Amino acid sequence: MGEAQEEGLEEEEHDKPRGYNINDNADLLAEVLARLDGRSLLVSAGVCRLWRVVSRNESVWEALCNRHVAAAGASCSGTRAVVAALGGYRRLYRRCVGPILDRLAAAGEPVTGSEAAAAAAATLSLSLFSIECYERLGVAGRQRPSSLLFLRSAVDVS
Repeated sequence: MGEAQEEGLEEEEHDKPRGYNINDNADLLAEVLARLDGRSLLVSAGVCRLWRVVSRNESVWEALCNRHVAAAGASCSGTRAVVAALGGYRRLYRRCVGPILDRLAAAGEPVTGSEAAAAAAATLSLSLFSIECYERLGVAGRQRPSSLLFLRSAVDVS
């Protein structure tokens, strides 16, 4: 009987999952989700309640935006305050950075570039985001200006 019990204990030890459950630590999950692309991050919100909460975390979206503009905008001390005042990094990505990345991918152009290009991309994204938010403040009864509609169709700048 003693030998059978020992074999049973050994089998139970082999059946136990080894490793670390990512859902045990929200900070670790946030670090993993911050390395996803925008579409995957949005899809991850549907996995479970914890993932939805973590995927809505501003720090995750900030990391995503900074990664796509090569952290050029992260060096400016006032960038975080401006983006927060205008609705946050998730909104910035959804309204400006994401469409620009989609446009570049459709054109077959590389998304990464030099530091000067990254700084220009950060400035452009933040400027477009600011314009869009300012236009939303428009006077009631007046038609909204459409300065950001060019993002919907291809523009030939050559």
